[in-house]
Amino acid sequence: MKKENMMHVLTPAEKLAKKQLIAASASKLFQKHNFNTISMAQIARESGVAKGTLFNYFKTKENIFMYLLLSGYQDYLQEVLKRWQEKPGLTTWNELTTFLTTENHLLIHQKADLLRLNALRGPILEAAADREQTLLGRQKLYQINRDLGRAIASRIPELSVKDASHLFVIQSAIISGLMNMMNLDEFNHDQLPVDFKVFQIDLETEANQLLKFYLQGLQQELED
Repeated sequence: MKKENMMHVLTPAEKLAKKQLIAASASKLFQKHNFNTISMAQIARESGVAKGTLFNYFKTKENIFMYLLLSGYQDYLQEVLKRWQEKPGLTTWNELTTFLTTENHLLIHQKADLLRLNALRGPILEAAADREQTLLGRQKLYQINRDLGRAIASRIPELSVKDASHLFVIQSAIISGLMNMMNLDEFNHDQLPVDFKVFQIDLETEANQLLKFYLQGLQQELED
């Protein structure tokens, strides 16, 4: 009698579930630790998979966190689209402005880890992330962004789909830029012995102000 092959070949659904488990474990570690201190071995232990198995799904740590970043923004924009669709009465620029500043609040307070990841994208993640995986993730993100843009442009006649979609690129740029300039009165999380009041930033307040300035300028430009 031939010895049966006991190796279980994972289905595509099982492979995706394993990939998401690994990513979720890395996300859990990221909530407690800085990116630089997290190792692939830690992620393997946290997810309960062998280190060799981990490398079958993600070749580098940067791959894992780029996947988290792109899938996280996909989920966020899907949530924004759902919230927009649940408010069919929003049809004016003022209502759009209120909606977007509320989204700033949710992004800053409920998606802090996503914002931290976005700050790592250019200087750290892209250097060692997989190009093909990143391209696929960005294509999905682009499509969701376009769907959201269409939904908003359908109610705000002056806005094109491109301009409406671009609002969320601007949102991310404003928040990421302000975050990059925060804590100039500190060094390695320690307060510097100098009063640098002008360096202090209220992230949500100033993000809302800048977004409103952008929307006012865009509205004026489109109406001229």
